[in-house]
Amino acid sequence: MWNRVSGLLAEDFRVIVPDLRGFRKSPPPEGTLTTSMETFADDLRGLLREIGVNEKVILAGLSMGGYITMQFAAKYADSLAGMVLCGTKTTADMPQMAENRRKQAAGLRDGSLTLAGIAETMIPKLFAETTQTQHPEIIQELRNIIIDSEHTNGVAAAALGMAERTDTTDVLRQLQIPVHVICGAEDRFSPPDEMRQLARYARNSTFTEIAGAGHLPPMEQPEQFAAAFRRCFGA
Repeated sequence: MWNRVSGLLAEDFRVIVPDLRGFRKSPPPEGTLTTSMETFADDLRGLLREIGVNEKVILAGLSMGGYITMQFAAKYADSLAGMVLCGTKTTADMPQMAENRRKQAAGLRDGSLTLAGIAETMIPKLFAETTQTQHPEIIQELRNIIIDSEHTNGVAAAALGMAERTDTTDVLRQLQIPVHVICGAEDRFSPPDEMRQLARYARNSTFTEIAGAGHLPPMEQPEQFAAAFRRCFGA
């Protein structure tokens, strides 16, 4: 889902878009039951070392990626030049949400729930109205991403990791780096008012609300997302 934005930014930035463990072409290690957000952050740190990136990076996290970004900041703040948080939270799950994630993981593992089923349930909630009515190709792109993930156990492990994550608000408050918070104007999961508050937690933050976008601005409005990135971090 970052492909649209990465192409726009690649002329001025080196853009690295990893497959997380358990998603797309990166299977989870055998026997993995839970993949914590900290584990994902450690993976990213290891990847940067493996490909020889020694300079500080700007890390952008969307939704679950934001949870991972905050864990990366908690452990590897010295490796960050800046951060983008989009459609995400620093708070832990409320009890009901955590329970819903555990049920989802159980359903994926016992076969009562499929990735196709998750796609059909979630997709209508993720996009802005104009995306749903005028851009069926974007809807289909996300459906394919979800269904083609292949690693059902990896998705289940990540769901459990999200359910168990801790509050990282204090981490955000202590960061000295630029933090750019981006929000879709029609985001139902992380609405603009909540994302503005998230930006207030950071010492050095900027905020952009993107019209015509729901939970996934990089897919729905990639040009606006790329422009917001450049305004904060230059080129």
